[in-house]
Amino acid sequence: MKRALLHYLTCPRDGESLELDVLDESSAEIKTGRLSCASGHVYPIERYIPRFVETAGYAQTFSAQREYVRRHFRSYQKDRSGDELFYATTGWSREALLRGPCLEIGCGYGRFVDVVEREGAEIIGVDLSTQSIELAHSFVGMRPRVHLIQADLFQLPLKREMFGSVYSIGALHHTPDCKAAFESLPPYLADGGQIAIWVYHPSNQNNVVAWRRRTTKWSSTRLYAWCIFNQTAFGWIRRLPWLRWRFNAFVPGAVPRRGQSFWLRVMEDFDNLSPKYASSHSEDEVLGWFKQAGLANIQRLARRTSVAGCRSTEPTFDGAHRECARSASPAGSGPPSDTADLVL
Repeated sequence: MKRALLHYLTCPRDGESLELDVLDESSAEIKTGRLSCASGHVYPIERYIPRFVETAGYAQTFSAQREYVRRHFRSYQKDRSGDELFYATTGWSREALLRGPCLEIGCGYGRFVDVVEREGAEIIGVDLSTQSIELAHSFVGMRPRVHLIQADLFQLPLKREMFGSVYSIGALHHTPDCKAAFESLPPYLADGGQIAIWVYHPSNQNNVVAWRRRTTKWSSTRLYAWCIFNQTAFGWIRRLPWLRWRFNAFVPGAVPRRGQSFWLRVMEDFDNLSPKYASSHSEDEVLGWFKQAGLANIQRLARRTSVAGCRSTEPTFDGAHRECARSASPAGSGPPSDTADLVL
């Protein structure tokens, strides 16, 4: 943990400020210590990460999955597909990212934290899974603009109205209540701040749901073995454009993409078939969440079920507010500005 993170932290139980007690620090990183509030609540800092939960809770299946990810983590660290995916999912520009600190909910192993940090922004990544947040630290945690926290998004240890950008890509649908998870996020936006999420769409989950009823009952060892077999035996079928989707309707699996390794496909299947919670939602449903939250300049983006919006306390928008609603992205990094559909 970096000392600068303390500026953003607050006790998740009572909202009081936290005091820092350092036990072991080197190279501007606190390896061991504790955070405490005046009411006596204490939170440990272990292996460089402040911990605001005692267990992974509803994210336990991801902790098990991340044990297998660790075996092939070099492939993940080399993967740069997240660069394009981030901009297609958020519709943001690099300039918008740099206007204020960013917050990612459900950062996993740090795929999009890596993208945002390389763009030059300060980023706080939050994840409930112990294994996920520790993988993220080994990947990006020592970078000067990165802060990582193990916490529950329903009880975040963060001050409100602090962040210029808040996003969650593929995480909210793995909570017990996806809508409630989303509703917990807008209060952390600064005025004029931007928010974007992506969740599963029903049409992409119909066949997976039937499989998941069985695979969530399997041991992680059995599921891992199945995912290896699935990609080994059927990967070639999914390379055939005229057959891949018909086959996947019966046996779901990651479609081979250029530059994606075999092991990334295996772990993508594991990630899809293992979670206890995996809800899906229509675009209209997600748009309704944004409207109910009182967000402005709501956009339906190029990636299906990706929605973005802004927070403003003003009845009309100045130039900064208009810019946060634009979907223009850096050249070559994402979709052009006309791929976003502004929802009034």
